[in-house]
This record gives sequence, C-alpha cells and structure tokens, in this order.
Amino acid sequence: MDRRYAIGLVALVAVGVGVVAFTTFWSPQAPAPGSDQPYPSGAGPDQINFTALEADDTNVSHTPRSYWDSYAIVYTAPPDRPLIEGDYYINSATGEILADRWHNATVYRNGTTYAAVQPADGIPNERQREQLESDDSYVYDNATDAFYRYDPYYGQIAPTNIGRHPDLLEGYTWTATNTTTHHGVPVITYRVTGKRATAADAPTPRNGTLKLGAEDGVVYAFDITFESGERVDRYTYQVRPAPFPDHSWVDSAREVASGNATETTTRRQPSQPR
Repeated sequence: MDRRYAIGLVALVAVGVGVVAFTTFWSPQAPAPGSDQPYPSGAGPDQINFTALEADDTNVSHTPRSYWDSYAIVYTAPPDRPLIEGDYYINSATGEILADRWHNATVYRNGTTYAAVQPADGIPNERQREQLESDDSYVYDNATDAFYRYDPYYGQIAPTNIGRHPDLLEGYTWTATNTTTHHGVPVITYRVTGKRATAADAPTPRNGTLKLGAEDGVVYAFDITFESGERVDRYTYQVRPAPFPDHSWVDSAREVASGNATETTTRRQPSQPR
C-alpha cells in the first residue's frame, strides 16, 4: 500500500483545505532586539543556525504544551503542490496527536496506540480502494462506510518532520527586527534578507518573516514568498492554541478492529468433533 496515502508520518505538518493563512505583523511598539537581547542557542541578531536550534530536541510536538491546553500546527503551500499531511492537533495534558491526511483521512496517536480512519467517499479512485481492501491492517465498516485501522501496540512515533524546524527556511539569511509575543509566547521576529552561499539552487525569496521562540528556539510561525520567473509561491506555518478535535471515531476503529479479530479467530479455529 502507498504509505503516503493514509498513514505515513513523513512530512512536516501541512494544512488542509479551508484553513486561513495567518499574516505576520510587526507591532510598532515592539522593541528592536539589541546586542543585550537574550537569544536561544543557535540564534542571534543577524543569524539563525537551524541545526543548532534542533540540537536539544526541543520541538513543537512537546514544548508548546507548557503554554496551551491544546494546539494546532498548520501549514499552507501552493495549491498545485500536493501535500501528504494536514493539520496536527496536540492535547497538552495527554499527549494525544491527531493529524489530517490526504483524501479526508485522519490518524491518531496516543503512546503506543495508533488509529486511522479513511471515509470511503474520500477515496479518489478504484486503485486506491483496492489497495485499502488488500491491506490486512485496515477493516471496512459498512455502517459508517469507512476503512479503519487500530493498533494498541504500534510503538513510539517514528522520526518525522513534526516538531522539527522547517527545512524550507534553512537556505536563507535572517535578521531580527523586533520582539513581541505569539499567542502569549515570547518570540523574536526575523525577516529574510537573502540566500546563503551554500543554497544557490534555492528559490529566490520575495519577502518573508518568521517568529522564533525567544526562550526555547522553536519556530512558532513563518510566512515566506518565493519567486521564480513569473511564478510566485507562498508558504505559511503557524503553531497556535486550538481545541483538540472530537475523535470518537477512534472508539469505532477499536470496535471494528476487535470485531474483525474475533471473526478471524473464529474462522481459523478447527472444527470440533461431533
């Protein structure tokens, strides 16, 4: 089965249809960072070393939990650049994670428990449906017209771009412009000033800003536009407080999977002598 289709945790979180892109703004009252401004390790007034920011594994899959009860990680890209993953939602108290996928699919993680649902009406073609039907880890439920997966022993979250600082920003130079807050989190706003010498093939930035956590070095938001000839592409990203979505479908996934396991076990039992 094509793991990009419904369950892969492979890319940094991307936004689904209908999410409104945020706009970075600079408050006129915000003080400009000076040499005495404290910066997180790996950053300064005229540079950001994204590799150094990641050195202590501080990331958005955990750090914002100290600020918000639950939050979303949303990312937008040009409409002709198909994205594997949609919004992420994280419950700060429990660590539960919900993430959107292609074709209206949703996945859920809580510790070692993994669940997924793919509504049948979101499957784009017969080939994709056949792939799901042939995948033993998924079970079709006629009552809800959806495919479910449920695994209580899936294991820990594999290495993934969730929580990592976006590779999209690494090829550029950045200069701090002010200090402010992002939904209550102290941040330093940077603007893009050019390309690094080692990133000659990177697209040319027209404009761009990012908000870097002043205390934790986490990228909480960015808004960057590139141009190549007549083409103009805009990408946005934001980590912000948001309600943790309803996920009652996880119970359905567990029940469907449990019922299927029982039926399978029954079918495989040898016939009893009469």
